[in-house]
Amino acid sequence: IIPIYINQTGEWFTGENLKDIDNFPDSLGKVKSVGLTANDNTLFIKKKNKCKSFLKIDVAILCLHGINGEDGSVSAILEQSKIPYSNCSILSSSLCMDKCVFNGVCKGLDIPKVDYATIFKSEYDLNSEKVFKDISFLNFPIIIKPSRQGSSIGIQVCKKKEDLKNCLESAFEYDDRLVIEKLIDLEKEVNIACFLSKGELIFSKTEEPISKSDFLNFNEKYQSSLLGMESMKRISPARISEDVEIKIKNIVSKLYFELDMFGIVRFDFMIDKIGNLYLNEVNTIPGSMANYLFGENYPYTKLIEDMISNALIRFQTKCKLKTNYESSVLEQGFKGFKK
Repeated sequence: IIPIYINQTGEWFTGENLKDIDNFPDSLGKVKSVGLTANDNTLFIKKKNKCKSFLKIDVAILCLHGINGEDGSVSAILEQSKIPYSNCSILSSSLCMDKCVFNGVCKGLDIPKVDYATIFKSEYDLNSEKVFKDISFLNFPIIIKPSRQGSSIGIQVCKKKEDLKNCLESAFEYDDRLVIEKLIDLEKEVNIACFLSKGELIFSKTEEPISKSDFLNFNEKYQSSLLGMESMKRISPARISEDVEIKIKNIVSKLYFELDMFGIVRFDFMIDKIGNLYLNEVNTIPGSMANYLFGENYPYTKLIEDMISNALIRFQTKCKLKTNYESSVLEQGFKGFKK
């Protein structure tokens, strides 16, 4: 196992100290700067503007959140380097990360979502009063979300009109596009994870996370315990009827296959106090690989082994596809261009 750590400026490092979580973030000691190149699964050590071959990568298990990680950007690097990887494709990763685009996709697929509006900073700067008027149909309270952030970062709950300007401008610090949603009268949240193995969709148990706030915030997810999401208070299986569970699984199946997802994906739902079910968000690289949802049937070691096996199978299948088309178009030259 070769751990690779990506710091806040985007540099990649490896080293034995990365195998001990207690060393993060300030006691990493001596680490090697590493990187990849196109069409080569070699991990290179970078030193004094030179690259030296270090080792070959068989498969990558991605444990990344947010921008430049869960949004498909690292998947794109691995695609270029011909390295099998464990999570969703570039397309589904970027779609699910971008709330503005994802809401439109869900609307097209008839997936139930809370009423929402989209705000662009350029429009807000040009005419804020028009923006206030355009989103007035949602009524207060509302929840304001940066479009391309994860882990509840930058989310603002606005309960009255007087606070709207400050809430919007705080959220705009994290993205230049925002999604504004009606804050529903929430009864419960329900999460479920799944992955594809040998053509079959394997579902986890459902869970009902317990939150003390209007929404599950960053502190509750990651800072309340070293175990993060795994340590949160939850009821599992969730207290839902068999019909609601079937409906949830049907929505999950539809999205998983329509968006060509892969690996472990967690789907987060909301149920309001009159029983309406809404999809909240999709996590293409869920915290702790959502291993806590699979229970005794899938211990963590087996889950990781299956992710590796499935990644290799997907890669081998993809390699058999034709991706090049032979043509003499460049040999014909282009009239009008100077040599």
